Amino acid sequence: MIPSATERFESCADPNIRGNNMLTMSPLTRYLSRLLGVFLLVTAISEWMYPGLLTVVAPAMVDQPGLLWMSGMLTFVSGLAVVLGHNVWDDSASAVVSLLGWIATIKGAALLLIPVAGWKALLGAMHYPSHFGVYTIIPAVAGAYLTYAGFIRQR
Repeated sequence: MIPSATERFESCADPNIRGNNMLTMSPLTRYLSRLLGVFLLVTAISEWMYPGLLTVVAPAMVDQPGLLWMSGMLTFVSGLAVVLGHNVWDDSASAVVSLLGWIATIKGAALLLIPVAGWKALLGAMHYPSHFGVYTIIPAVAGAYLTYAGFIRQR
């Protein structure tokens, strides 16, 4: 029997998914951990493999307001979907997923609302092209943890 979408994404509070009196990761948390974990990990690795590309893409985005706006729309709606569907802070994996949802929502709103001049100033203040590797460490660690939590961790 194939479970319905509602059954697959029930909350951690469902007594049917508890084991040995330990809270089990909800199916939605496991799914989002896998999705976000693999995405962040692969993205970070690709940024390390092609460092020159990233130093061209970020400044080019601020030179193309349409790309900045489109990126903002996609980031905002992706983050908002996570926040509205998974604003759960029960354990470390669910908290990381929820935090990433909030970060994406805020970043997407900022991309949509902050003028291009503000983004140019921010990239300059961050010394982005010369320190791009530092800015990929946190997503790589979060991606590795979520991939582990989603695919390997049993609770």
